[in-house]
Amino acid sequence: MPDSRRTRPMPNALFELTEGYSQVLALLDQSVAMRRVVDEVPDLTGVDVAWVGEPDGEDRLVLGHTVNARTPAVDGLVVPTGCGLGGQVMLRRSPLWVSDYRRSDTITHHFNAQAEIEGLGAMIAVPVVHEGRLLGVLYGSNRETSPFGDRTAESLQKAASRAAAAAVVAERARHAAEIAVHEERRRLALELHDTVGAMLFSIGAGIRTLTGELPAGDAVYARLTELEEQAVQAAAALRVSLHALHAPPEEVALGVALRGHCRAFQERTGVIARLIIVTEVPGLPPATIKALADATREALLNVEKHARARSVVVSVFTHSGGVCVTIADDGVGLPPGDRPPGGLGLATMAERLERVGGEAQVGRNEDGGVSVQAWVPT
Repeated sequence: MPDSRRTRPMPNALFELTEGYSQVLALLDQSVAMRRVVDEVPDLTGVDVAWVGEPDGEDRLVLGHTVNARTPAVDGLVVPTGCGLGGQVMLRRSPLWVSDYRRSDTITHHFNAQAEIEGLGAMIAVPVVHEGRLLGVLYGSNRETSPFGDRTAESLQKAASRAAAAAVVAERARHAAEIAVHEERRRLALELHDTVGAMLFSIGAGIRTLTGELPAGDAVYARLTELEEQAVQAAAALRVSLHALHAPPEEVALGVALRGHCRAFQERTGVIARLIIVTEVPGLPPATIKALADATREALLNVEKHARARSVVVSVFTHSGGVCVTIADDGVGLPPGDRPPGGLGLATMAERLERVGGEAQVGRNEDGGVSVQAWVPT
């Protein structure tokens, strides 16, 4: 008689593990949490296409995570406040819709070309808001030009409410995780100080005792002196590491901000973005950190729009009495005439840096791509 247990289907453990991981990730990552809601919008509301605009600073959205799109025309678009449908929603903090996006006289038409490429007709957008704070804008669009019914508007508003709740849960979970990480780093620093630090002190003291019992010309005396110096150097290196582990949040604020922009860029584009801190960076005032972080964000947006790069390296180091952040890509490089793309964005970046005494430079790099360098004084 055959063993029936061998014919019974086994649970797909890998699938269950992946699903579980995705749920945990959604609890920690605000963008992932938001996008999980966007995935369901077409089925919930009946629209043909859906996407989300996520705030990038206080005055613009970056569009992404399109569902049922035919082209990449929408992904990566930067929508300033007041421009297009989403820009109006940012201003009014209320739902808006148009039956014919490309011909409506109630919005600007900065993005008609992208709407035509994607074949978008009617469009609706609702704000994702929590306690007065804009967390994003949720979009839906149909291929045809026709008015939206109350059911569609109500369904999209319910989806926006779910997106806001998911984003807030993710934000709070991430904040709690960051606190836990900082506390664990502090605990580890104290433990290393009490164990390895104490051990190095004992080794140094023991060597000094031995050398005191030997004549100065003795060969063993010379060797012990070398070992004592090595122990002193090891203790100094340990103190630097313990300081980094135990550093208060303000001393790592720049690295945290830059890592966040690199992560967001990589999630939007799939292009690898690495952050390398070359030298120890001194603490900087909040306004200076914001200027460097905003410059990095703007440079990464230019890479996304123009470079067609395979990778980006963001490096941080001290230079000429200040701190320098360099954003280098391996893309197609500068256009003929070496005039950098981006126009207003790069000009705004330079103005923000100048307000804190800094400056920006753009040029070709050894990989054939573009390097943007932002420098501020310390």
